[in-house]
Amino acid sequence: MQMTVANCGPTEGLPGTCRSLLEAGMAAPVRRFSLRTDLDVFFWECAVKQPLCFSVAFDAPVLRFSFAIEGESVSDAMNQESVVRSRGRYEIRFFPATGGTIALKARQNHRWVDVVLNPSFLEVALASEACSLPEPLLQLVRCEADSMPVLSRAMNPEQFVAASQLAQCPYTGAARTLYLKSKTLELLSHVLAEQSPRPCRTRLSSYEIECLRKARELLTASLENPPGLRQLAQSVGLNETKLKTGFKALFGQTVYGYFRAYRVDLGRRRLLESAATVSEVASSVGYTNVSHFCAAFKDRHGVTPYRYRKDNAFFTAS
Repeated sequence: MQMTVANCGPTEGLPGTCRSLLEAGMAAPVRRFSLRTDLDVFFWECAVKQPLCFSVAFDAPVLRFSFAIEGESVSDAMNQESVVRSRGRYEIRFFPATGGTIALKARQNHRWVDVVLNPSFLEVALASEACSLPEPLLQLVRCEADSMPVLSRAMNPEQFVAASQLAQCPYTGAARTLYLKSKTLELLSHVLAEQSPRPCRTRLSSYEIECLRKARELLTASLENPPGLRQLAQSVGLNETKLKTGFKALFGQTVYGYFRAYRVDLGRRRLLESAATVSEVASSVGYTNVSHFCAAFKDRHGVTPYRYRKDNAFFTAS
């Protein structure tokens, strides 16, 4: 598992013209520690006077868990959405042997930690418990999918403390290796504890799983007028109780919790891909009140849609 890093210079630079910092022996603001053949930790730290962009590339499919400790930036990847990052937020992104960019905001100190692993590491580390992973991660681990939605959230106190401690390892030699391994596993456990659905005793047959996936399709097909629980249950051949408990067990969210997250994420993509106003985007994803959309967007992505679009336009300007 190999990562190469290139300095794209100011954000208007073209990644294709860059030399790999690691391969060229140039000074990159990153330190790498290989903890296993399928698990690496990268520590990034730099002070930036002008907007600066780094490109990264992986030679194998990897999951990157990225924890921003200081500074504001934008993370992007091939055929994936951009994510605005700031102090106290983390991001989970899958790279199918591809690459991406990290654009740093000017006049700031930047510090973040990347935990990069092969999805199969989770199966090795969790053994029989791997089946309790959230569905998107489980599908990657089982090689049943070649993509997953990018996830960005605010760190809770336990996650921020663990990430900060990981970045400030006080040891050297063998003690450092043990410390980095233990702190990396601790940090991943805090993230997975938040991502994984609570233990559920609901057992689902293959028929019920198929019905629940159909329910998800119907739910997201009508953004302005989603079906009620009774109508949705009848449409897929389940009773309401089975729909609610089964949906939470399979997708890790309530029926309408999933629906709200889907609308916000669709709105985020439309902010980037169109010139529509925020009000128009909100309306296109079923919101009749733009302030409700803005509140939901900020709760999920950490910034308002206006700020998200402005920052993204700044960092991707050609």
